[in-house]
Amino acid sequence: MGHTPITDDNFRLGLWLPGNFLRDPDQPSVGPGSWVAGSECCRAIFQYLPNGKIFIIATEPENDLRNDLNSLKIIEKINNDIAVIPVSSFPESIKHSQFSVLHNLGGPALDRLAFARSRFSNRIFPVTCMAYGFSYLNFIWEAVVRLILPKTYICDSIITTTNAAKTAIISILDRLREELGRFYDMKLSSEFRIDIIPHGVPVEIFKPRDKTDIRRQLELPADKLIILYMGRLDPSSKSDITPLLLAYKSLVQKHGDKIWFLMVGPIHDFYKTKFEETVRGLGLTDKVRHRANVPKVSIPLYYSAADIFVSLSDTLQENFGLTPVEAMASGLPVVVSDWAGYKESVVHEVTGFKVPAAWMECDQDLCELAPFYDWSSDHFYIGQSIAIDAEALIKFLNILIENEPLRLEMGEQARRHVLENYTWHRSVEMMWSLWRELSMIAEKLPPPSPGGESGYLRPQYFKDFQCFATQTYDSKIPLALTERGRSVASGKEPLFLLEEPRKLLQSDLMIIILRYIRMTSWLKGYVTFGEIESLIARKRRLDPSVARRHLLWLMKYDLLRRPIK
Repeated sequence: MGHTPITDDNFRLGLWLPGNFLRDPDQPSVGPGSWVAGSECCRAIFQYLPNGKIFIIATEPENDLRNDLNSLKIIEKINNDIAVIPVSSFPESIKHSQFSVLHNLGGPALDRLAFARSRFSNRIFPVTCMAYGFSYLNFIWEAVVRLILPKTYICDSIITTTNAAKTAIISILDRLREELGRFYDMKLSSEFRIDIIPHGVPVEIFKPRDKTDIRRQLELPADKLIILYMGRLDPSSKSDITPLLLAYKSLVQKHGDKIWFLMVGPIHDFYKTKFEETVRGLGLTDKVRHRANVPKVSIPLYYSAADIFVSLSDTLQENFGLTPVEAMASGLPVVVSDWAGYKESVVHEVTGFKVPAAWMECDQDLCELAPFYDWSSDHFYIGQSIAIDAEALIKFLNILIENEPLRLEMGEQARRHVLENYTWHRSVEMMWSLWRELSMIAEKLPPPSPGGESGYLRPQYFKDFQCFATQTYDSKIPLALTERGRSVASGKEPLFLLEEPRKLLQSDLMIIILRYIRMTSWLKGYVTFGEIESLIARKRRLDPSVARRHLLWLMKYDLLRRPIK
């Protein structure tokens, strides 16, 4: 596409993301759309935001994250200098005004980053997040803690991908605020806004190709009109494929062996037997092909090999829908259900056709029992109640099968539509524009009130659980070396320190403490917790809690003890 990276000398983005977004996703089968979109959005941000202005907050082991990032840079040819900040350094980075914006790429949650801002910063800057997976029951519970309770401002935003998604989130949040206010007398006025930025697709990968060559590579028939379904075969999380199979039987009766129905994507175990029974029952065993274990790198080729794309999504998860956009980018006319995100990405009678999808209120029994079932059960029954217009589906597919010039024209229009509206460069430009707008709003806000976050996200382990212990210590408690402590201080025995990812227990600090106690205890035979706390604060500038934790560990491992009176 030849895009020039967006530039700005002052903007600094702090990015909170799942670590696996950085890993090479070229594994067999198609992953969940939210993961694919999130991973590709992450890469697009790396590619199109200014050089040296992105900071990843390391929620996984720091070295692992750096290795994943280095591999990604090689694979994607990303030249940006992207820094990794361990969570332990995150508070200091905020205190020193390192971030213009903090963005959570992992899902609809403002809580952690809003907490960090209010706890560690003396200024207000935007906090934003992406809205994935808000149809699950746990989102209702989590929305209170992650979106409604945190202190937010008019410079904060939940970024959704479609008007349908925005409307649904507003409905959920308004209902929760009303119920909390009515039943618990809580005044909840979270100030964040909700903005719409559609996902993109990598149009340099999803593009038209020579069908003859691609079909030969994929071992597909050269003389058939191929109707492609791409995605999971799972009526709980994607769509029930049976209406498509029923329509296809009707098409076969009219067009015979001219057409070929190809399904590409993993199939849920519980659905596989039923799917195979349905195919046999409809007499389509020799007329339908399903390929489940397809490497991700091959997926764009399947789009290029096809003539028509079809998808009848009926799940509450489908707030955007990548596959129709990928298909349109590949130059295919699409036939999709007029449902959720599909409603907005497909232009009816221009880039394809939208099949009416009807619904009515029929969920009261599901809602009553929802807390006791897995979310997939509700999603399955909701999907079964979305009535797809079978007559319109057959009509639209027949039009495209019988009219090659129309197929080609719609395919060209579809590709043009994606290039104008659904590239990742455009998506990142929209994010960039939003973040700049929010930053200007934040600059006009007064400084935050002292005292920081209320603390509902911050546990108080000792205060809450001190009753578990036999006794508790204070800074006046004396400590003396044990025989093992003297041996370890002299280097004759190992510490036996357990490894852990955060490395908050430091072996060198343990040895410093032991040797200090060995050197000074000859005066009075012991030192106190408080004296060690002062030493660590002076030598290492560490919080007293760090010294105490190390001292208690040394007691746990028989290196220190309370002296016998």
